[in-house]
Amino acid sequence: MQDPDQLQIELESFPDEVRPMQAASAEAPFSSPEYIFEVKWDGLRCIVFRDPEGAIRLQDRGLNDLTADLPEVAAAAKRIPPGSVIDGEVVATDSDGRPDYPRLRERLVGGAALRDSIPTAYLAFDALYLEGKPQLRQPVLKRRARLAKAIETGGHLFVPDHIDEDGVELFDACLERGLEGVVAKHKQSPYVPGQRSPFWLKVKAVKSDDFVVIGWTGEKPFDGLVVGYHEDGRLLPCGTVGGGYDEAALRTVREALVELATSESPLDPEPIMTRPVHWVLPELVVSVRYSEWSPDGTLRFPIFNGLRPEVHPAEAVRHRPRVVITGRVTPGSLAYGLTRFPF
Repeated sequence: MQDPDQLQIELESFPDEVRPMQAASAEAPFSSPEYIFEVKWDGLRCIVFRDPEGAIRLQDRGLNDLTADLPEVAAAAKRIPPGSVIDGEVVATDSDGRPDYPRLRERLVGGAALRDSIPTAYLAFDALYLEGKPQLRQPVLKRRARLAKAIETGGHLFVPDHIDEDGVELFDACLERGLEGVVAKHKQSPYVPGQRSPFWLKVKAVKSDDFVVIGWTGEKPFDGLVVGYHEDGRLLPCGTVGGGYDEAALRTVREALVELATSESPLDPEPIMTRPVHWVLPELVVSVRYSEWSPDGTLRFPIFNGLRPEVHPAEAVRHRPRVVITGRVTPGSLAYGLTRFPF
């Protein structure tokens, strides 16, 4: 383990904003006694602030204020002690009780007016501050234990459990339930704001990532979005996303494409395309589901999965997984119980 002091950006006083810690990618599911494993819920990353005076504010990873849009979560956050900063995920579910990201995006666009038809829940999984005391340098096991002790769960606020060691079994359970995947966290890991740290590893059962829109093909509104990613200081194309759009997404994307239109390609050098491309400034980020990366660096079977306004375009990078050696699954795991959404 590296010295946390070399990684940590210390927050000297109660913060006004925090960019959440991000996970690197693992090549495959694994089990290890050095890690805890938790379900990767398909929602919106959200930091909850309850300042020393008791005021509550919700912030996404792009530092946008969500408090007015999620009044049920803000109300539930009153059970968080004053002087606390909590990291977690806002989730909306489908009729089967599974997280539904497009449904969540619909709720965020509609705001508080949709609180009854599309209710949300907040899943708290880490504590940066508790009752005015910084927790960032503490190992994740201590942070989670203190978080579970400090918060009364129920209603729209939950503290999901985790399991030790048995990451493969939890991954299999997520696969069976159609969930996004697993996050593995080294038991000694500190909290590193704003960084993608190897202390946390994500293993996705369903491949999805964020990409930046660089153009569109076809006739208006569009037949497909040309998407790309950042790597080594360059913006690189990786395919065209032609399916998965509902009417609301079509309308929002169409408006953005008009505003971002440009006559010059954002790629250098400009690639040779098989179809004419209408270029746009690389500022719109979308989530895309896909089966795998092709050897030529393009996505296979990409499907539009939603808009990602909270994600900065520079964060749209290709995740090249690190290799992880798998271990042995411990019998009697509680893995399947963890995949049952509590809301």
